[in-house]
Amino acid sequence: MKSRREIIQLMPFAAAAVLAACGGKPADTASSPAPAPAAEPTPPAPAPVPPEPAVDTSTFPMLDEADPVAAALGYVADSARVDTGKFPNFVAGSQCANCNLYSGAAGEAAGPCSLFTGKKVSATGWCGSYVKKIA
Repeated sequence: MKSRREIIQLMPFAAAAVLAACGGKPADTASSPAPAPAAEPTPPAPAPVPPEPAVDTSTFPMLDEADPVAAALGYVADSARVDTGKFPNFVAGSQCANCNLYSGAAGEAAGPCSLFTGKKVSATGWCGSYVKKIA
């Protein structure tokens, strides 16, 4: 049996043998400093996103108050007919034209709303999802 001192003296040779068996090279730490880590390659720039084509909303049909989604949200084509008993959050003067969800042009009688995809709502209408447009 070998002494601890002999085993400790053989450790560098054993480490070199393991590295050689794994395909690695033993580092010569006495003569040269450690190499600087390689810089990571810069990822390629993302491709530009093409703008979405403009949608012709003039062909959209008007939203019917009987539509299930419209009825669930309490949509009415004329905000003067809002049932304030059912919708106590209604404030006089609130209508689709001054709602943040409405994207119709100013002065038009109707325009698209993000809640009712593919349909136009009356500019003077109102629904329970009304969100006042911030100027």
